Amino acid sequence: MYATLTQCPLFRGLTQDTIREMIAQGNYTLNDYKDGEKIADRDTAYSGLMIIVQGKVHGEMTDPSGKTVMIDKIEAPQLIAPAFLFGGYNKLPIDVIADGAVRILTLHRGYLFELMQNNVVVLSNFIDIISNRANLWSKKIFFLSFRSLQAKVATYLLENSSETKPSLPIPDIAEIASYFDATRTAVDTVLQEMEKKKLISRQGNQLTILNRTGLQAVVQHA
Repeated sequence: MYATLTQCPLFRGLTQDTIREMIAQGNYTLNDYKDGEKIADRDTAYSGLMIIVQGKVHGEMTDPSGKTVMIDKIEAPQLIAPAFLFGGYNKLPIDVIADGAVRILTLHRGYLFELMQNNVVVLSNFIDIISNRANLWSKKIFFLSFRSLQAKVATYLLENSSETKPSLPIPDIAEIASYFDATRTAVDTVLQEMEKKKLISRQGNQLTILNRTGLQAVVQHA
């Protein structure tokens, strides 16, 4: 477990021995979950930071119509909803579901606060994590501000490629569809249209940007 935690963003830069000593002295729990088991409920008080030490999880949210939307997939050794641990509204924004066998280490909020007070590396790492999450959500809001799915997909492709590296692994259609709150069929149709217009090409497991200017035009005219 401690070897895994050296790769965790919260403990980046710390040795296994240091992490082991930190956790052994603190208030924590270690729990195992089966595939499909609910790890935490939306709107419940978030009193301890959950860290995935084995497996992966995803978040789910139900909209007013009753449709379940997958929010995110998170793998070990990432943190679950760190931005919601502190502040006036410290409740989970999503249901957390296990994907396969999962082990979760939970650090009590009070003890995590002690760690940040006593170790500047942990404090700096936590601040970086929160800042990165804020940046990620700002990008999602940016995506959702576009009127068309074509513009959303075009922006995604532009941000995940460059002039010097025009190719990227073909993204999982289901994940992109969930990310944009669209159907898999709609996303695949957009990609097919982009292929017909020679904006992109898909071969094997690679997607290549053929015309960045054309994709930029799609975004600008959204």
